[in-house]
Amino acid sequence: MIKYSKQSKISIRKFLCVSILIVGIITFSSMRVNSTTDSYDPKSYTSYIPHDYINISYDGAFEVFPGTGTEGDPYIIEGYEIIPTSSVYGITVTGTTKYFVIRNCYIDAEFRGINIDVIAAGTATIINNTIYDSGIGIYLYYAYNSTVTNNTCTDNSSGMVFEYSPGSTATNNTCNDGSSGIKIISSTNSIVVNNTCSSNSFKGIYLELSDGSTITNNNCSNNGWEGIYLEDTDDCIITYNLLKENGNYGVYLLPDAYDSYNNRIHHNNFVDNNLGGTSQASDDCSYNFWYDTMTNEGNYWNDWVSGTYAIDGSAGAIDLYPLGDPVVAEYNSPSLFTLLILVVPLFLTMTISRRRKIA
Repeated sequence: MIKYSKQSKISIRKFLCVSILIVGIITFSSMRVNSTTDSYDPKSYTSYIPHDYINISYDGAFEVFPGTGTEGDPYIIEGYEIIPTSSVYGITVTGTTKYFVIRNCYIDAEFRGINIDVIAAGTATIINNTIYDSGIGIYLYYAYNSTVTNNTCTDNSSGMVFEYSPGSTATNNTCNDGSSGIKIISSTNSIVVNNTCSSNSFKGIYLELSDGSTITNNNCSNNGWEGIYLEDTDDCIITYNLLKENGNYGVYLLPDAYDSYNNRIHHNNFVDNNLGGTSQASDDCSYNFWYDTMTNEGNYWNDWVSGTYAIDGSAGAIDLYPLGDPVVAEYNSPSLFTLLILVVPLFLTMTISRRRKIA
């Protein structure tokens, strides 16, 4: 049996205490309250390479691009200006198992700018692209755990659509001046963070049948209908979003065939939504919480005067703890998950090293 010396135990305890302290500090700093959000300045190209439609329909078709298709060395599709003459698509990847990255491309396609269709889970990363004047800017279909970040989708019918793509992440994207900004359909546990979905004629962020998703720190302003809309979607976290001057409600929960149940909506800014109406949000479902049940803090409503804040809709929902000042979180520091990735291997290495010395 391996025995640890007293000094070894003390060192490990010190390391754990320091690690926990660092986790606490970084987690706390990542949830700072501020009145602005950071914008991302994507890499600009002085010149793109003109290219027609790119169609990847099997793994071997990637081989004209740099990379080997592993997680550490994905295939790279980069730096193209794609205005298709032979297709209504810009880039299509379907039926593949290799890792790939699509980045720094400019696409103007009639139907879909980037079309990802039935691929192996976690193999797609779409970053820093500009898609203009397409039916759908970026479309994921059966593309589990994909990452879509820092893209600009302007003047498309829909900026982004995730369908049957659970566990996917949309961060730091801009989806403006279209019909809908970001649509998440039948994609549970999706993460929608730090996006701007504004000035769309329909909705900013739309979720349907996408339980357990996180919608945080997004700007959903000046949309023709709702800022954030949930239909048949349960157990979501909706926090630190700016919901401003939307034609209808800032947030609207709709049951359709089944309830939208146990969603947590708190620490959002509601400003001048549904002007002329009685409330800036609506809830036609049941058992949703319009405040943080741990801290007893709700949302900021710029038309709130005193007492509780009544939510429109058949649920008779109430924000019991409205906030007197607006809040928006910044997410600039490493996440807890990222930190654990760094800390845990270091801890295991130290532990193994000490075991070898003591054994």
